[in-house]
Amino acid sequence: MQKYFLNIIILLLIILCFGLPLSNWGAFIAILVILYAIILNKIIIKTNFLILSIGIVFSLTIVKINMDNEYIHMGEQIYSPDDSYLEEVLPDKVALLAKNEWNNLDQPFNSYPNNTENTSNPWAFSADAFFDTPKMTRSIKNINFKNRYDMRIGVLNNAKYNYFGNNYGSSGAYYPLIFSFLLPESFSSEKLCWSGKLIIEENNEWIEYYSEEIKCIVLNKNYWGSKEYLKIYALDFNKTIPLSIKIDNNRQLLLYLLSIFSSIIIILLLTNLNRYDVSLISLSVLCILIYMADQYFRGEHPSSFSGMPYMGRGNDGLTHYSFAREMVEALYNNNIKEWLRGSEDIFYMMPGMRYLLGISMPFFGESIFGLLLLISLTPIVIRSLLQRIFNKKWELIMLSCFFIIPIFESFGFFQIYFAKYTIEGFGAGIAILTFIAAFSILWKDDDNAYSKTELLKAGFLLALAISLRPNFLPTIFILLSGISIHFIYTKNFIKILPLGIGFSPILLLTFHNFFFGNKFVPITNSATIGNNMRNSPEQWRECFNALPDSCNKIFDHIGVWVSFSEPWYILIIGCLLFIIFSKKLTLKNKIFAFSLVCGHLVFLFYEGVARYSHGIWLASFILCLPIIKQKIIHTYKMIR
Repeated sequence: MQKYFLNIIILLLIILCFGLPLSNWGAFIAILVILYAIILNKIIIKTNFLILSIGIVFSLTIVKINMDNEYIHMGEQIYSPDDSYLEEVLPDKVALLAKNEWNNLDQPFNSYPNNTENTSNPWAFSADAFFDTPKMTRSIKNINFKNRYDMRIGVLNNAKYNYFGNNYGSSGAYYPLIFSFLLPESFSSEKLCWSGKLIIEENNEWIEYYSEEIKCIVLNKNYWGSKEYLKIYALDFNKTIPLSIKIDNNRQLLLYLLSIFSSIIIILLLTNLNRYDVSLISLSVLCILIYMADQYFRGEHPSSFSGMPYMGRGNDGLTHYSFAREMVEALYNNNIKEWLRGSEDIFYMMPGMRYLLGISMPFFGESIFGLLLLISLTPIVIRSLLQRIFNKKWELIMLSCFFIIPIFESFGFFQIYFAKYTIEGFGAGIAILTFIAAFSILWKDDDNAYSKTELLKAGFLLALAISLRPNFLPTIFILLSGISIHFIYTKNFIKILPLGIGFSPILLLTFHNFFFGNKFVPITNSATIGNNMRNSPEQWRECFNALPDSCNKIFDHIGVWVSFSEPWYILIIGCLLFIIFSKKLTLKNKIFAFSLVCGHLVFLFYEGVARYSHGIWLASFILCLPIIKQKIIHTYKMIR
């Protein structure tokens, strides 16, 4: 218990270095390093070092108090000419300028009002302000963004704004944004640089500033006059002239660097990670950055480097993020029941992702850094599994394939895929991680090797995997049933209890649907819709009745799951069958193989695209690695 308490204290020290929200790369990497140290049991418990670390955080806090700027109060909102509640708080000239600019653009899409009922604050909610009471949307220390995506504007990921017609692609429409800034007088004499359109209050008049190129002015005290705040509005309506604002203020950069430096000292004092561990962390972060760069430069999608991806229009990720924002806003307003409801009375989409975001957003703000922390732990699980199968040399070779050389990427054995799925807002990345982590815990021949804590963790991880990816359900059901029967057969009845308790949270999904929807729905009500079940039983029946069109559709469908041009898929399926029928292999391995075969059979009916099937393929690949290794060694010896 003391160990867990100290781990929490060390994690809190890192959090205090950066403060909430933890929505920057420095905080993300520092917390990731601490999580690696905790999981790998490489925290150094020395009283002197701990006291010194507390002193560092205390000193940093004193420096921040003395050097920090006063807060800038910021409002952000999707502009709509039909938003009467927002128009009430806008100065007449600003409202008229915004309406005229929007009408002149003559866009092919509608900008629906975000405010649909009376409110005292018509500016958009931001998870950045969860532990704050902002005047508008949030309070910030400085303004510095090149475009709207740098500012992590959460309302842009509202599913209401989902237009992607007219060849807009996954980026969708460029919805009009309006900003309001209240600058305290401490920013007088600072240089304000911008491109786009600003409206600044000067001597009780609103003056329009417009420039297509970066232009700068000095904010002298005359702008404030006798007022406490300088009021600035900004419009970002036109994609060809994106709004950009920067106030030169080196104090915030200095404080950020001090936070990073302090966290590095604490990490060096309180952890004992080796170069191998640091390499895993570095490669995990690199994979995230590589996918973000690929998405931006090659995919021409808005940048995700701020930590808040602009979710693709028409994709599930947008809906998950939108639901999570609604939940966090409800929790901010002390409406716990609405947070628990998860924006749906009966789940249609898998609920796991919205709840993970709903838990992480209060701490990580309008970003996915909390989820990226989770998928960055995947290499720990993969390394643990590889260490059971290979010697050190081959372990490193396989890890190189996992990070750098994607020769096994068809099976999901590639860290960039975990980053890809999470950045795009899908639950597949975390689902695969939790499934493989549970696999790692349970894949043991000796029943006595299981501790109660391990079984609790495995059960919970499997429940979480199902909440994120429903196609894991048959595999997990058969796996848990098989292991439970095995425990009964070997007279280890007591082992079933912690496994069942760990898995029991899956029942909360059913309880949610019954409580809020007054209907018994085990998980979601979307399992049988045509868009999900591409190969229905009727399709199979028509094929058996010798209808060629139906058979062709079935073959095309199966080809998505098992590509006929890639024989290694067939090899892995054959390996699973070999494990099931081999007399030399253990019953535990047969249970795993049979459950995975059943997981593969799901794709005879449901779509087998990569993010649905990678979890099953990855577990199958790892289970087969010892067999493949033995066959290769045997063949090599025969040849010699």
